This record gives sequence, structure tokens and C-alpha cells, in this order.
Amino acid sequence: MEDKITKKVDLNFVFILTLVYFFVELIGGIYYNSLALVTDASFMAINIAGQLLTIFAEKISKKPPDEHNTFGYLRIKVISALFNGILVGFVIFYIFIEAYKRILNPEPIYTEKVLIIAVLGLIVNGIGIYKIYKYTNDINIKGAFLHILTDTLGSIGVIISAILIEYTKLYFIDAVASILISLLVAYPTYFLLKDSIHILMEGNPRDIKQEDIKNFLLSNFNYIKNIKDIRIWALTPDIVIAVFRVRTKNKYYSRENIKKIKEELKNKFGFYDVYVEIYEEGKK
Repeated sequence: MEDKITKKVDLNFVFILTLVYFFVELIGGIYYNSLALVTDASFMAINIAGQLLTIFAEKISKKPPDEHNTFGYLRIKVISALFNGILVGFVIFYIFIEAYKRILNPEPIYTEKVLIIAVLGLIVNGIGIYKIYKYTNDINIKGAFLHILTDTLGSIGVIISAILIEYTKLYFIDAVASILISLLVAYPTYFLLKDSIHILMEGNPRDIKQEDIKNFLLSNFNYIKNIKDIRIWALTPDIVIAVFRVRTKNKYYSRENIKKIKEELKNKFGFYDVYVEIYEEGKK
């Protein structure tokens, strides 16, 4: 209970801190004419939206199962992660277009002011990473963490570009920094989208091979003759469920046998739950 309260407090604290800094960065980027700073502020806006969605999804996911959602509402976390990934993707696309325009037509930048704002952003994002990194085993929190990581990389990119521009006066570096920031963010975003879609498509999130399950059961339970109709899916990456049918050599149908099979599979493959149907030899 204490961990859940701590998580809620940490998420809300990071959200408020991010919201305040967003306005500082956006106004500074526009006023001092830095695309890299505006880029970072754009990611910060998506960050805010993503964090709001994460907080909302955390609340909804705790609702108990009902007649409309018999597995409960945990999948809202995966939907939240997917939406966060899509948001980041749109921003990356926008930044590429704007950066291309700036490379063709570079504009002067107030590097000293930009640098101060970027350093402040790095501190804010560093606090955010420290606060929620420990919760990133949750795919919903991972989506919010990706946004904060994006902003952190953005702040680092702005700092580096501001220093280089100050000494070289090559203003196109600002746009190049924006492109590099976007490329760095694109990599983890791809995997967040891939994992979210894979789960929503009822895919096997841990790539557990059906053949491994069959071999394990046949080698550990001598009364099992055959295993068929294995289905593996997940509500979230950490809640993986397996369903299959087992044919026995003789009459071995009992609650104890089913319980033993479930326990062994949970221990071996980390399943959250296992559903087993046992039928005797000669029956279909």
C-alpha cells in the first residue's frame, strides 16, 4: 500500500515540475529564437500529455473486474503506452520538417540565454528520471519515462549545440541538434510501440516457445502423453497467461495434478496464471 502511495506522489510531483518548466522553456525558445529549445519544449508538451495519460491509466487500471471487463482494466496501461509512443512519433516527424527548413535558412540564436534554460531543463528532467526510473517495469510508467528521457536528451542536445554555436557561429548546428535528438528518441519509441502492439494483438510478450512448454511437461510428468492447443498472451508484460490441453496416459484427472502442473509452469516460465484442461487417453 505504501509503495502505491509513493508511486502516486512521485508521478504527481514529476508532472507538476515538468509543467512549470515547460512554460519556461517554450517562452525562452520562442523569445531567443532557438529551434533546439522549441524542439525540447515540444517534447516537453508531449511529455506532459503522456504523464497525464499515465496517471489516468494508473487510476483506471486499479478498477476490479466486472461483467463487461472480466479480466479487469489492466490493459489500459498498454493502451496508454501505445498512445504515448504515437505522440512522440508525431513530434519527431514535425521536428524533421522544421529542422530541414532551418538548415536551409539558419537564424541567429541567443546562445547564452538558451544555455541557461537548457541547463535548468536538464536538472528538472534529471529529477524526473530519478523519481520514476524504479517503476519502469510497468509498461504504463515506461511510456512516461520515455518522455522524460526524451526531454533529458533534448536538454543535453541544446546545451551542446549552444556551446558550439557560441564558438563557431554556425547557426545550423541548432537544427542538426534537433535532428540528432529526434533520432535518439526514435529508437526507444519504436520498441515501446512494438511491445504495445504485440500485447494488444495477443502476442507472446516473452517469446516463450510452445515446444519448450511441451518438453518441460513431458519430461516432468510421466503420465502426460500429449499437449495441444497452447495459447500464451498477456494483459500487461508482467501478467502473462497460458492455456492448453493435456492428454494423460491413464486416469490422472485430479485437482492435485492440475495444481501441480500450474505451480511448475509458473515457477519455470513466470506465468501469472495457467489454465489446464486434462482429458484421458482415448477421449477427444
